Formats: sequence, C-alpha cells, structure tokens
Amino acid sequence: MKIQFLGAAKEVTGSCILIETRRSKFLLDCGQRQGQDAESSPEFQFNPGEIDFVILSHAHIDHSGLLPKLVAEGFDGEIYSTVATRDVAELLLEDSAKIQKEAAESEVGLMPVFTEEDVALTMDKFSVYEWNVPIDASDDVTVTFLDAGHILGASISVIDISGAGRLVYTGDIGHGHSPIMNPPAKLNNTDFLIIESTYGAKRHPAVNPKERLKQIILDTYANKGKVLIPAFAVGRSQEILYILKQLYEEKKLPNIPVYFDTPLGAETTSLYRHHQNYLRAGFRSSFLKGENPFHFGTLDFIRGNNRSLDVASSEEPCVVIAASGMLTGGRILNHLETTLEDPDSSLVFVGYQAEGTPGREILDGKKRVEIAGKEYEVKLKVHYIPGLSAHADADGLFSFVNSASILPKKIFVVHGEPENAEALRRRIINNLRIDTFVPEMGYTENFMDREVVKVVEKDVHLDFRPEFTKVGELEVYPFTGALLKKQDGIHLISKEQYIGILTETEEELETMLAKVRSKAGLETEAEAAEPAEGISEMAFKEELLKYADAGIFSRSRARELKSMLEEEGRDATIAHINKLARKDRLYPLDATKQEVLRRVLVAGINSFPQKARELFEDISER
Repeated sequence: MKIQFLGAAKEVTGSCILIETRRSKFLLDCGQRQGQDAESSPEFQFNPGEIDFVILSHAHIDHSGLLPKLVAEGFDGEIYSTVATRDVAELLLEDSAKIQKEAAESEVGLMPVFTEEDVALTMDKFSVYEWNVPIDASDDVTVTFLDAGHILGASISVIDISGAGRLVYTGDIGHGHSPIMNPPAKLNNTDFLIIESTYGAKRHPAVNPKERLKQIILDTYANKGKVLIPAFAVGRSQEILYILKQLYEEKKLPNIPVYFDTPLGAETTSLYRHHQNYLRAGFRSSFLKGENPFHFGTLDFIRGNNRSLDVASSEEPCVVIAASGMLTGGRILNHLETTLEDPDSSLVFVGYQAEGTPGREILDGKKRVEIAGKEYEVKLKVHYIPGLSAHADADGLFSFVNSASILPKKIFVVHGEPENAEALRRRIINNLRIDTFVPEMGYTENFMDREVVKVVEKDVHLDFRPEFTKVGELEVYPFTGALLKKQDGIHLISKEQYIGILTETEEELETMLAKVRSKAGLETEAEAAEPAEGISEMAFKEELLKYADAGIFSRSRARELKSMLEEEGRDATIAHINKLARKDRLYPLDATKQEVLRRVLVAGINSFPQKARELFEDISER
C-alpha cells in the first residue's frame, strides 16, 4: 500500500488522498481548496483516467468539490458514498457550477472549473450504500461506512486492503453533542488511521450555544441592527434553524424576521426529512409525527438574488442565514456590503474559518476587508459560537483514537492548520505512544515493500494467563501485546502491561531518548554513583533534577511518589520504588539508568523525606 497526501495537509480544505495497492488506485475524497491563495483551477497530481474509484466521506465542497473536474478529465470509475451524501453532493455541486458560470460571465478570461453538464455526468458515477454494509470496491479493497456524526450522510471509511491491513479515514467527525446528528461511531480496530485535526489544539468552551445565540439576537434587536450568520447550506444551517425554532416557540425571542438566504435552502432542509434514518432518534421523531423541526412562523426562504438584494438594502432588524460559511462567496456577500460598517449589527460565526478566507481575517480582528472588489471598514460586532461547529474538538479527537480496543500502528494527522495538527500529534504520542505523523502536501508513505517477519526466540516467558477459546479442533487466545527483552529472555506481555510501562514516563518518547543521548554523563553514572547512605541534600536535588530534565524521571512519576509520601509515608514509598525497579517499571528503557535512579530516590527519600516531597512537587508542576 502507498499513501500520497494531495490535499488538506497542514491546512483545512482541499481533502484528497491517493491510495495505491498492488491491484488498485483510488482516492479518499476529491475536494476543493478554499481561501485567498487557492488556485481557481488546480491541476491534479495524477492521471484521472488511472483512478479506479473514489471513496467520498461527505458532501462539503472541500471534500467533494473537484469530482466533476475529475470526471471531465477522464475518471470513469465509481464514487462510493452513503445515499444521503450523494443527494447532498448533487445540490452543492450543481450550485457550485452555477456560481462558477455566473462568475465567468461577469469576468473576462475567467473559466469555470466544471460545468453543470460535468455535474450530471458525475452523479451517474455514484454507487451508494448505507452504513455498516461492506462494499467490494475492487479485487483487493473492501469499504465499510460508519456514522461520522458531522453532517447529513457523513461517514468514517473503514478500508480493508488485502495484504496491507485495515485503514480508517475519518473524513470530518462530529463532536457528539448535536441535537440533530448522532455521535460519531467508535474507532474500529485498525492498522492505520488518517484523522482530521480541525480543532486539534482547541476545546469547545462549555457555553450553551442556544443561550449565546439568543442573547446576541436580543442585544442586536435592541439596537435595531441585523444579525448575519454565515453558514454552509447543509449542516450548521439546519442546527441554527432548529435552535431558532425552539427559541421562538419558547417565546424567548421577539417576532423578528429570519431569512434563510440561499437558493438551496428549502431543498437542503427537505433532505433531512428524506433521510431521517441518519438522524438522532429523538430528533427523527418530529418528522414521524408530521412536524417540521426547522420551520417556524417568522422564517422566510429567499430564492432569487433580487429578493436577497432587497433584504440586504432594507433597514429592518432581522436575522439572516446565508452561505458561504467562510465568506468566500454566496449571498452572504450581499448582506456584508450593506452591514459591515453598521456598528449596531452583528456578525456571528458558527463554524471553522480557514486561513486565508475573509471570515478568518474578520475573526482575527482585521479592521478593513475587501468584499466583491471593494474595501469596507469592519464596524459591526463580531461573535463566535464554537459550540455550533460540526467538528470534534481536541478532546473529542483524542477520545476517538483512544476508543479503539487495539490501537493503530501508525496515525496520519490531516485536515488541520499546522498548530492544530501538531498539537493532536503530540497528544497522541505522549499519551498513547503511537507512531503519529503530520504529512506535508505531496508526502508519500510507501508500505509496498514492507513485510511482517515472524521471529522465534528460544526463551519466551508468558507474563499473563491466557484464556483459551475452542475453535474447531484448536484452542485459540487472540490478544494484542508486546515483546519485552530482559536478561532472562524474551517476555510476552499483554496490552495492559505494555500501556502500563509506557505511561510511566509522560514525556514524548522521541524527545526523551534525544535528551538521554545528549546527557553524556549519564552513560557512566552507574559505576560512579554514590552509595545510598552517603548522598547529600544538594547532590540528591541535583541528581534528581538532572534525571527529570533528561526525561528519565517523569512528571507523572513525581506526582505518584509525592502522593505516596504524603499518604503512606517514607517506608512504603521506598518499598514501592524498589518493587517498580525489580519489575523493570521504574525506567524500563535502560536497566543501568534505572538502577542509578532507584539508588538516588531511595537515598534521598530515606535521608530527606520533606525535601523529596518538595522536589517531587516542583517536578510534577513543570
């Protein structure tokens, strides 16, 4: 298997990953980049005619937006997705083609990336399936879709590749707290994982989005201003409508008009009724009772652009929901042109704003922005409600990885700006010790020539009691674990024992080893160490801090020993340290350094217990 990252690598948009197996070549998504530096008509870094099939995670344009271009340039395979994803993609791609056509007609020399005819040909290539149904995509690839909890039809793709193992691609995964969408499925046991990292470094604040939105609307209405909510036609828009319906029915908002200003408004919202089986059971019950959970008395769907311009030029207080969510185009621009310089109005961001987009510039505090070729001063109030985002936050992403009973061999972090992707990478390595990597654009990982080799050692010790199950004539005990090399031979240990060893040190393994190597004096300390009873208070402090700086004595271990000293006393703590060392768990990576650390700890705690407690506290808080 060979994986090449051709989009959403250290950025959020343009998802596209090329996978090659021994008998197949396919894409995970084929999305369009968004932002001011995005190419209007990007060239593919592969021959579209050589692609056997595409696996589409969901319909958002940054994941599906170049499918018609792919077809126009020779792709003739199948596009695998859920039923709902196909139906949403059809609306979004048709709308994109129309927008490109209108732009080309108004600007000399501008050519559309694809046409409405290309979209029609693209839709003919969709092959749709429900969740949890295995799909034989080729002779050596089977795909199963799971609920991603992101937008209608969005899926996690579980890809089983003959001879290479299992690859899971998250696409975009939801935060699990949406009133409409289900929580994302748990991670299947997998060999390789490609995970998004939109909010890899951020936690969604514990703010009730319903109450926050209500207060913004009330404050703006009191000032006789407008509330503009940029949102993509599918996903956040429906959740906002649902919240507004609740607020109006609870009589918590005045009788203020709400405009859903997008030609796709009624169509996209009706898709939720058509695909009720993709929604939360509680929310689905509204449709089953014949109710429409998105419609309420003051809601008005705007279809024509002239009507949109009329609302934009009106001075009446109102709420406007319009695309695009990042202010890169769409009807929201009509309203920005007349509202950006109104200090009584409000602009409410409810989704991620990619780097290089007008939305990001305004959210970052830029005071002058260009809209439709004209510069405006940003005078209106700017708000952000991250609780309405369709993406999991840092904790949600980590929990998704940690939900697997068997952790992946390797993880690739994509769909995130560098700081978010890197934060998620570090957290996974520090806590789960999984080989995790953030690829650059164009990076290729080649697993084609790697083989799994069976190694048989003479002396193998089983450090746990297996519970065998009868399978035909055989007795089998499937498990995951690790081989631990010790002086008396090779020990086969369980996953729990392995994780227990790794979590003894909290620092990143690679960084720790680099620090250890850089401390030349530590290599010969076992021979030069003072006897336990002869250590001074100053020497104890210096030695322990040196080992802490080298990553050998971790913060988690310091917290553990401090707590034990306070609760169980000196003797119990020393006994615990000796027990850890005897089982090679004090510092399992190097027996020599482990013995030096043991002697320093025992000597220091025995002679200076109060100083030891203070040192442990200092190290644990670093």
